[in-house]
Amino acid sequence: MAKLTGILALICLLLTVLWLGLLIADMATAGPLDTFAQVVAHAARLDWLFYATYLNAALITLAATALMAALYAYLKPAAPPWIVIGLVFTPVYGVINLVVYLSQVAIAPALLALRSDPLYGAAADVLLRQVLQVWPVSGMAFFNGLAYAILGIPSILYGALLWPRRSALRWGGTLLVLNGVVCILGVIGFLVESPPLRMGTLAGGVLFLLALFPLSWGLLKR
Repeated sequence: MAKLTGILALICLLLTVLWLGLLIADMATAGPLDTFAQVVAHAARLDWLFYATYLNAALITLAATALMAALYAYLKPAAPPWIVIGLVFTPVYGVINLVVYLSQVAIAPALLALRSDPLYGAAADVLLRQVLQVWPVSGMAFFNGLAYAILGIPSILYGALLWPRRSALRWGGTLLVLNGVVCILGVIGFLVESPPLRMGTLAGGVLFLLALFPLSWGLLKR
């Protein structure tokens, strides 16, 4: 089970590094995204980076869901019964995030096309304010943060159970716990309208990426 879990951690790592590269390439050509008009203008390009970024994010969601399930199976023999709590929350994260990311490539383009229609343009703008995930106060942005906060629960539980293991897995577990904590703070920041706390979702993504390095190494070595 250790080898399979390590392979899934490595797949997550590679997909996340690819996502980071795509995001950097996209942001390099985006310009300022401070207003809704700027966000819509950027999204309306619908170039290959737009589709590649969100499809890759959907793949990361599937890989992360599989990784958490594998961590459950790996830790279960020596873990207390409450470890099953983490397994309950994992598919919830997966479903929410898939809806968020796939809506960007399935729904957002149709709404962007409707903006030029005199009859439906105003309604399309209202819906885009909720659908575009990159708009920080949209409904999809909230659900994206909520998904990572939900994933934070198994991250904290499984990360804590990795502490007694050898050094690489202990480091991976520590980073998973920190990832879970800041992701939960991120969704709280959205609810209380605190931009600093809202950054917890982004910080959680960085910590999750860092956790995948020692997790992959420690599990594959076994």
